Amino acid sequence: MAITEPHETQPVSGPPAGDGQVAARRRGRRRRWTLGVLAALLATVVVVLGTLAGTYQPIQAGGEDGIHFPGLPTGTGITSVNTFGGVPGELYAPPQLGTFTIVEALNNPGPRAVTIESVSIVGPQGQESGASGLWPLTPAGPVMWINAIGNWPAHGRPVAGLSLAPGQYILVGIPVRLSGTCYNPGGSAELNVFYVKERFLSFTHWVAAPLERPWVFRAPADPGQEPGNDLTCLAK
Repeated sequence: MAITEPHETQPVSGPPAGDGQVAARRRGRRRRWTLGVLAALLATVVVVLGTLAGTYQPIQAGGEDGIHFPGLPTGTGITSVNTFGGVPGELYAPPQLGTFTIVEALNNPGPRAVTIESVSIVGPQGQESGASGLWPLTPAGPVMWINAIGNWPAHGRPVAGLSLAPGQYILVGIPVRLSGTCYNPGGSAELNVFYVKERFLSFTHWVAAPLERPWVFRAPADPGQEPGNDLTCLAK
């Protein structure tokens, strides 16, 4: 009986992989896994930073309640009212035709600079601050700023576009004018806040900034209200 020598059968896919090929495949899998983890971490960081940037709005108001600002009008007859018990009370602007200035402080207590886009008594979508019925104020010129610390210059500079640095403390002068010429002697309107539009990176926010002291005014007559005994009108 003839004896045949056994012979090896090779797998269809080729010769068995050596140790080097197995190690290379393992290294490839580890590299892909590492890249996937890094991509996930990077995406998480981007989302977190975007969320923080989108909500970052450090500007604060308060600490000033004046009417004097270099280069801007102070108005006529503005005085403190409702000061019973030693409280600061409110600032009252009587009916007048001219322009006067609301002065308030702004500061940035945050760790990053923010850009002030605008400051106004009128907020987003044209909503008047604290208005009930016809609002008695209208903007009367660009809002200006000066540094709160140091000697005052002769004139302020426009606040729109100012990059407010961390820790920077400024005063803003908001020129306003009463919107009507006829008023209800028994009614009043009050201004408690003004509005600041601030920007950080590509994100913008409107902030309602409380005044250090509210302002009060005579309630203006409705446009269709006829002059009579219940109205006081200014001579133009």
